[in-house]
Amino acid sequence: MDNSRLRVKASDYELEAEGSRDFVREQYEAFKRLLGGVPGKSAVPESRDPIERSPSPQAAASPLPREKTVAPAKSETKSFQKLLVWDDRTQQVKIMVLPEGPTKVADTVLLLLLGYRELRGASQVSALDLNQRLRSAGFDDLRLDREMAPYLKARLLLRSGVGKGSRYRLTTRGVKQANELVQTLARLIPDPLP
Repeated sequence: MDNSRLRVKASDYELEAEGSRDFVREQYEAFKRLLGGVPGKSAVPESRDPIERSPSPQAAASPLPREKTVAPAKSETKSFQKLLVWDDRTQQVKIMVLPEGPTKVADTVLLLLLGYRELRGASQVSALDLNQRLRSAGFDDLRLDREMAPYLKARLLLRSGVGKGSRYRLTTRGVKQANELVQTLARLIPDPLP
């Protein structure tokens, strides 16, 4: 079997495809179509035949995407867009209404993780980025690991790494909890006037 490999980078977006020549070409065309719909990004230029041939005759299995981006359900989309916004100037997720209560820091982190997951396709976010966003939201002098301990114990999110190098990601239960929080907080934001 003829095995081909392609790797393309366009600004913040990247495609890696491996398999038959037709499969790789199909993936590349889909990538170009997706980039064409991104505002502010130019489409990927036409290729000069970007496919490299691999000398190894390994059987090509269907490659799975490394990170899966999950779009919010249609009923959640409006609430989601009212509450979580991508700020192009700072290149960060912005929360329009902050949660209240004893777990407000942990709830804010859940919302930030959901925002990065849905708006940027980033399943993991570094502790440094989360701390920076929390400081800009008005939460100063806090230890993220201590604030997140109850949610880590409840398995709403997972932590990997140590100290400043740690990264957080939502579990399925965490995504569900964050979506419920989005629905609750989005009710506090008035609808824009027509």
